[in-house]
Amino acid sequence: MAMKTGTSGVGTLANRPGHECRAIRFNFRGPCQERDDAVEPGVWIHVRHSRSAAETEVEEGAAASSEPKGSGKSKKSSGKVNRTREICGYVTDAIVDALARGSPPWRTPWQPGRGAALLPLRACGTPYRGINVVMLWRKAIAMGYSAPFWMTYRQAAARGGQVRKGERGTRVIKVGTVVRESETPDEEPMRFGYLRSYRVFNLDQIDGLDDQFRAAADRPKISGAGIDPALMAWFRRLDVGLETSGAPRAFYDVTRDVIHMPPEDCFKDGATYAGVLLHETIHATGAPHRLDRRLSEAFSDTRYAHEELVAELGSAMAGALLGIEPRFDENAAYLKEWIKILKSDQRAILKAASAAQAACDWLITQAGDLAGNPVVANQPGDSESTAIADGR
Repeated sequence: MAMKTGTSGVGTLANRPGHECRAIRFNFRGPCQERDDAVEPGVWIHVRHSRSAAETEVEEGAAASSEPKGSGKSKKSSGKVNRTREICGYVTDAIVDALARGSPPWRTPWQPGRGAALLPLRACGTPYRGINVVMLWRKAIAMGYSAPFWMTYRQAAARGGQVRKGERGTRVIKVGTVVRESETPDEEPMRFGYLRSYRVFNLDQIDGLDDQFRAAADRPKISGAGIDPALMAWFRRLDVGLETSGAPRAFYDVTRDVIHMPPEDCFKDGATYAGVLLHETIHATGAPHRLDRRLSEAFSDTRYAHEELVAELGSAMAGALLGIEPRFDENAAYLKEWIKILKSDQRAILKAASAAQAACDWLITQAGDLAGNPVVANQPGDSESTAIADGR
């Protein structure tokens, strides 16, 4: 039975009388030259925040943590809960505002003429992760910053720099867990989630730093001509099925664990093919034997839209690492559904960004970079964010 679809939808035959459920597919219908508008598949998804979907940002200094129950510090604990809500609200409001303007902040770094997008980098050169990538991309575009480096006031001063008078920092968050050993022998350690925020400044806001920060990053970029052999070699290392037929639709078939791509001549160029394949590959990371985002568990607009949000975020993050420009379809229905999701759950954007980061990590761990070089996906200091994202 045909149902509603969007940019990258799920084609499904529902279990209705006289109909046999055959397949579940994530269809990408954006940049192909031809479109099959007669197909309107159902929409659904549930994103499970797993332990592997860790996302945290590291600030210099000790991490704050929540107090255990019965500690006699209920007022202090309540204050931290309120602070967590305030931080989640700030992040959510910022993303909702961008969506309402029709400019998702993970799309803006890929605007025409900007070249390959760069992940925001810490002072030590390691990339930020998860929701902080989105927040820093958003601020960089809004303010016109060209440098990928961000650092705290202290980090800039320690390196001989000085934040210019009147400059305002950009808020980023640190998410994680603290493990406390129990005083009772043989009792399991207690885990407490924490979330805190701090401010960082872009290199363009700082005077006096060494020229080493200004060096252009040497990074790959998928060209516009033909399907890139390096991309196909990278994809084969993932062990995900790939098939091609005359059907002018790209989709991920969950049941068969296969990505279907249209013929090459259905695409404007090789870079467009690469961007669509990357989007569908993020969907494939959600298979049960990979990160298990329960792709075939339910049928609802909200669950489907959440998975599409994960796929957009994940393809933007992975694309920045690989030099592959993701392809985004301007679908107003998705933007409205995302706004609805984020307004109903202030942790939703953190969960989606964390799941997207986990998908990106899985791809890079399995296949390395485009040249086949191994890449360490999880940066030192990263920790689990399960507790805070799940609201515990």
